[in-house]
Amino acid sequence: MPPPSVLAVHAHPDDEALFCGGVLARHAAAGARTAVVTATWAEGTHRAAELARALDALGAGVPRLLGYADARVPESAPGRPRFLDAPLDEAVAALVGHIRDVR
Repeated sequence: MPPPSVLAVHAHPDDEALFCGGVLARHAAAGARTAVVTATWAEGTHRAAELARALDALGAGVPRLLGYADARVPESAPGRPRFLDAPLDEAVAALVGHIRDVR
């Protein structure tokens, strides 16, 4: 039987550490496959580097980004909608892909 999987989905880089870092670390230490999906864009920023370091420390793999603009920082993802403005079917499809991958 494969080890269990834990997937956390958060809006922003750093939410994973603030809101469920202990849960992720505990499950990773127990052998579960852990992963984090972040809805907003962080690539190429200090937030991306911080996210990668946090996930490494928590045992949660590599960052998985949906790539939407942060609602408070729309210029964070030029040409991309804010997550709250994204078409529902697009957002669901992107998230389902990560769910299937982590299973």
